[in-house]
Amino acid sequence: MKQRLRLNLRKRQLFFTIVVLATVGIRQLAHGLEEPLDGRCSGLGYLASNRSTTTVQALKVVVKPWLGRHQVYGVFPLPFETCNRSEPVLLTIIGAGNYCQRGKYTQPTHHFEELQPPPGYTLVRYPLRTRTTLWLTTKGLLDQLKQPRNWTVTYNN
Repeated sequence: MKQRLRLNLRKRQLFFTIVVLATVGIRQLAHGLEEPLDGRCSGLGYLASNRSTTTVQALKVVVKPWLGRHQVYGVFPLPFETCNRSEPVLLTIIGAGNYCQRGKYTQPTHHFEELQPPPGYTLVRYPLRTRTTLWLTTKGLLDQLKQPRNWTVTYNN
């Protein structure tokens, strides 16, 4: 009788543990399927409105989220002298939205993955978060992400 009672107690403990783990797993899965909003913005008011803007299309796009962080990005040619790298830029991906970022400073002679910038330009890489890429992939936008014509960067002059 004591052995049977012990066996029933272990079955209950095992059942309770499975229920708790399943509940936590389902909650984490549901949370992971929500659209990540970090970095996303409307673009309104992010760039200075009293200065003119320039929009540049990507030369190359790399979409390899399975390799880890910073493996989804566009490479853009920006004029070295006129583009202030410390100011905000607006990364726009057609079909995916706008993402507010900060400029990144690079040397004028910088080349990137066999791409050479035109004279007076430098190549700048702007990433898209991996979790955002995975979210967009679940929405069927992977082919759109892979097209350089869908990626633009807008900055103040």
